Amino acid sequence: MKKTLAALAVLGAFAGTAAAADVTLYGVADLGLKYTYNDADNGTSSTNKLEMKSGNQAGSRFGLKGTEELGNGLKIGFVLENGFSADDGTLGQSSRLFGREANVYLTGDFGTLSFGRVGNLQSGNGSYGLTGDLSPFGTSWGGSVEGSTYFVGMTRMDNVVTYVSPSFAGVQISAQYSFNVNSKDTELGTGDALAEGKSAATRYGALGATYKNGGLKLALVADWWNWSSKNFADADDGFTVTAGGSYDFGVLKAFLGAQYFDNFYGNTNPTEDVSGVDTFSPLTIDGSAQGYAVMAGVDVPAFGGNALFAVGYTDAESANAGTADKTYDQEFSRLGASVGYTYALSKRTNVYAVGAYYEDEIRNNLDTTKNRDPKTGIVYLGLRHRF
Repeated sequence: MKKTLAALAVLGAFAGTAAAADVTLYGVADLGLKYTYNDADNGTSSTNKLEMKSGNQAGSRFGLKGTEELGNGLKIGFVLENGFSADDGTLGQSSRLFGREANVYLTGDFGTLSFGRVGNLQSGNGSYGLTGDLSPFGTSWGGSVEGSTYFVGMTRMDNVVTYVSPSFAGVQISAQYSFNVNSKDTELGTGDALAEGKSAATRYGALGATYKNGGLKLALVADWWNWSSKNFADADDGFTVTAGGSYDFGVLKAFLGAQYFDNFYGNTNPTEDVSGVDTFSPLTIDGSAQGYAVMAGVDVPAFGGNALFAVGYTDAESANAGTADKTYDQEFSRLGASVGYTYALSKRTNVYAVGAYYEDEIRNNLDTTKNRDPKTGIVYLGLRHRF
């Protein structure tokens, strides 16, 4: 009896400490079936694949977040978020323990200042991503009309400093800089080759703005990529501008997004020959590319749930940036659409069904034997639970 009372006292003490520190455990478990049809149009037979897949609508994760009041209007907080595959229990984000997010931030009347691994402004990821509201499919269901299937540069980054201003009449300004976007890029080597701020590291900077007024949400992000001198020798800096938003009319919610990019690399190694379909990446061009992309869609309440529909288009060509890229003269386009339906079983649990299809056109003007017209179709059926 005494041991039981002692244990209860210890648990009570820990509970009190946690409450004082305002620490929250949260997460998502998302699991379902995924069917993929792929015709690479490269002389091989088309493939059909059915698999159990984790993180279709939302990456499976668990996380810890907390805040502490410092006084004088200041508050310090942290977010540690782990990504994992619910189908086999393995770690995500290159086996990082807290690969989805790991940051400490200070907030006050001046705004918010954050340090750590976070989603970049141009993405819809984590605490500071600004573009998750450009499509009814958000950043979910890879291969549907969502950001990373039609746009470029949406990712998570290491070694990031982020600043977010207070809101002024619905407007917030954000700024971001990464000293080394990927400290686990083993192609760069080890030690000094991966040192932050060195020329061998790819660095990133961005400015963004959002505006919210009633049902209207808008976002604009301009970012800069200073490519690794080892992987991308003599390459010009990359740039992207991403804009769009949504408006809730009540009877439906409409979405629109657009992006322009220049000197952007789709492959880690600029000399890599892409012989098949680079699944879900809009850049199958060797070397660097320039081009644009657009997405549009609607989210309509229907039969107690939400019906989703969107179309997307990407058009790109070789940018011929840097001496290594002068051997490339390629063109790429992608046109596709996706439909879906989500239904809430409770406040924290929903089921979903999504279908997507897109066709690519790849033209190599220096070697027409490499011209291809790949086609991809995807169907998702699954269940998402948030805790």
